[in-house]
This record gives sequence, C-alpha cells and structure tokens, in this order.
Amino acid sequence: MDPVETLRRVPFFAVLPLEELRALAAHCVVRRLAREEILFAEGDTCQGLYVVQDGAVKLFKMADTGREQVLVIERAGSTVGELPLFDGGTFPASASAIEDSVLLFLPKREFLDLCRHNSEVTFAVIRTLAWRFRYMTSLVEELSLKEVSHRLARFLRDRALRLGTRTRRGIEFPLEETNQEIGAEIGTVRDLVSRNLRRFVDRGIIRLERRKVIVLDMAELEAQIAGTKRAAS
Repeated sequence: MDPVETLRRVPFFAVLPLEELRALAAHCVVRRLAREEILFAEGDTCQGLYVVQDGAVKLFKMADTGREQVLVIERAGSTVGELPLFDGGTFPASASAIEDSVLLFLPKREFLDLCRHNSEVTFAVIRTLAWRFRYMTSLVEELSLKEVSHRLARFLRDRALRLGTRTRRGIEFPLEETNQEIGAEIGTVRDLVSRNLRRFVDRGIIRLERRKVIVLDMAELEAQIAGTKRAAS
C-alpha cells in the first residue's frame, strides 16, 4: 500500500490535504516485522510513532511469572505508541507482531511539529487518546468484575460480528489463535479457555471445527455476556 494512503486511514492524519500527507510520508521509514517479532519492549525509549500498514500488532503486559495480558490488537490504519510522545516517558507496554506485518515509522520531531502547527490534528489525537482511555477503563472492568465465561463469550461475539459469515449452519468465522493466545487476550489461562469452550459446545451455543468457530445460537452467546465474577473463575 502507498504510504500516503496508509496515513490517510489514520483518523488524525485524514484531516490533512494531499500535499501535507505526501510531505509527512516522505519522513516515514518502513519497518517490517516477522510473526512474533518484538517492535518495542516495555520501558524502551520512544523515538516516534508507528502506523500499521499491513498485518497486526499486539500491545501487551508481561508478569514476572511469564503470564501475558494482551491490551489491544492494532491493525492496518491504526497507530501504535503515541502516548510517550506527549508525556516524555517510556513505553508503558510491549508490542509485537501477531502475523507478518509492515509498519511506517514517523520520527517524534516531525509528529510533534505537526501537532504544534495544526490544531485539527491535535484535537483528533486528543479524541484518539480519549477513546483509548475509555477502552482501557472498559478492559479493567472486564478483567476485574466479569467471569471468564463472560469474557470468552464477548471475544467470540465480537469475532463473529467482525469476521463472521452467515451460513445455513450459523455464523462462521476463522479462529487462528491457540487457547493460550485467547487466554492472554481475555485475561485468563489456557485451561479455563478450553473448559469454557467445551461448555459452550455442550450447551449447543457454538460448534468448533479446525481453525473455525460456528455460532449456533447468537442469542444465547449474548446472554452469556451478562454476569459477575465468581471465585471459581
């Protein structure tokens, strides 16, 4: 994809005219990542802004025990690592590619100069940061107040709505992640993901096939999203 078109997909660059987008693209450097390659680690110094051009990048926290919590997955047109550009701190989380990916790197100086001279861009960035704050608040609620079955049901529902195809059997969508990777995203461990997937299958809510999920009863899957955390979860 042309770097200019990639930048145009970013909400706070979309307000720029074509000439300014081209000038901005001229400062960008292409960064290619293989699957599972680290983009940056928590505590690293931030040198600029990353824009996902192709593929997908996850932001995550890693506990001393080795347990991973995925914070968000960013795909084409999304930015990665903008927060430290404004507070001068280090990256608060790590980032790595979950598939072969291509990113554009825009140096810190060029990005901040743009914000200083273009109020539309600045307010668009503020809106993006506000959205991220709301998302993180929601994530904290999910992890602290909702049980594993709730979080897994939401994960499956969101995938079905975003990637699903309606067929005679139900809503079908691909599922490339392992149970361990799903656990990292919803804040639990592999065994509990496996146990709750089996429960959904036994109750006729979903069917599992190789690298595919078929939602048989979307209404019941939605019903699973309601609930509070139990000690056993």
